[in-house]
Amino acid sequence: MTARILVAESSATSRISLKVRLSGACYDVLAAANADELLSQLRLGRPDLILLGPGFGGMPLADFFQLVSAERPHTPVLALADGQRRVEALQAGASAALDPRVEEQMLLARVRGLLRDSETDVAPEFAMAEAASGFVHAPSGNVVLVADQPARAQRWRHILQPRLNCRFAISSPDETLSAAAQGDGADLYIIAADIERKGDGLRLLSELRSRNGSKEAGFAVLVAPEREELCAIALDLGAGEVLPLDPTEENNAEIAALALRNQLNRKRRADTRREEVKRNMAWAMTDPLTGLYNRRYALPQLTEIARCAMRRQASFAVMALDLDRFKTINDNFGHSAGDAVLCDVAHRIEGIVSNRGLTARLGGEEFLVVLPDATEPESQRLAEDIRRAVEMRPSLLPRLSGGGEVQATLSVGVALEQAPFHVSRPDILAEIALERADRAMITAKSLGRNRVLMAPMQPLH
Repeated sequence: MTARILVAESSATSRISLKVRLSGACYDVLAAANADELLSQLRLGRPDLILLGPGFGGMPLADFFQLVSAERPHTPVLALADGQRRVEALQAGASAALDPRVEEQMLLARVRGLLRDSETDVAPEFAMAEAASGFVHAPSGNVVLVADQPARAQRWRHILQPRLNCRFAISSPDETLSAAAQGDGADLYIIAADIERKGDGLRLLSELRSRNGSKEAGFAVLVAPEREELCAIALDLGAGEVLPLDPTEENNAEIAALALRNQLNRKRRADTRREEVKRNMAWAMTDPLTGLYNRRYALPQLTEIARCAMRRQASFAVMALDLDRFKTINDNFGHSAGDAVLCDVAHRIEGIVSNRGLTARLGGEEFLVVLPDATEPESQRLAEDIRRAVEMRPSLLPRLSGGGEVQATLSVGVALEQAPFHVSRPDILAEIALERADRAMITAKSLGRNRVLMAPMQPLH
């Protein structure tokens, strides 16, 4: 889908020029010349990126960014500004800032980079909102400087350390790659485009972007004035920021610190989102009481195991496990005692099955075990091991239930399924296997409980 870019610029000439440049790169371009048009486009146009032109008037920068944040949170803003206005734009909330006279190649590279980053920079709807942090509260982190000479790296550290609440280290390319390979990556890498040879800093950037220990970091590339053509290349290789090799001009140090703060903030947000995704995946897949997989995850996995068995003409085993007389435990000792028994039994089942198969709690006191590529003797032996592991010692009860212990047992039904030619759908085969195991478990209960019963083999048609 074509990205939609909103150009906020009061000058008609500048607005048309920017629109032509962006439209030529096949972006869908919207325009706003004043505050009213800006509000309308934010609400109706729903832009993916906002380009703030140097001549947009009608409202202070702080009000502009407050409006954007209220209407289109997480939408990146690229400001075209120079001098003090660039500093003010970055302080107010701009994702990046460029000189208004920027060449088209650099402008488009910066747009591509911001759009790329914004694809992973949207907080999930279920996440709690987080207030934007001010510059004086820049996030802490580890920053690695890789420059063409130690004196330059030390100068950058001297300039940035008072402005960023970070730990700085000066490193060589080999040391940087070695640390990343060992999982000791930084939160932000500041790399000179040319270190020992021309362009080797960009090669280091590419290597770090591909390593598990460093690929999620922020990256800034330092470019000499005579090598300005490398700026767009660095952005397309994954750098989040490009900066002058030496911060000697007016405001360069402040601009660099603000830009790097943005990179650290983005890294922190990305880390938070990844953890949220992991937690929510775990919540969606697991039973909150026992930690085993839940029904929602286990049944589709059973279908996949059946699909694999059908493709390979292999067999798999399904076990239906049910705690015997579990209701009496709840009635006599309370539900906290019942929960303790469920957790203990789940732990014992998981300990026996381990990585040999799938273990899940289907609900209540019912558990499921699926063994791919199983034979009848193997599945029966494993079921007996599980039954004995539960029977061999009582479960301890929590103090809330009065303490003590209670003996639990399991009845287990086992169905060995060999993919029959008359079943063409894996979901049907999975359903048949689970039904057979469940019937065998019910029969085991009727025969006295605390036993394993193999389901009779299905006749081949």
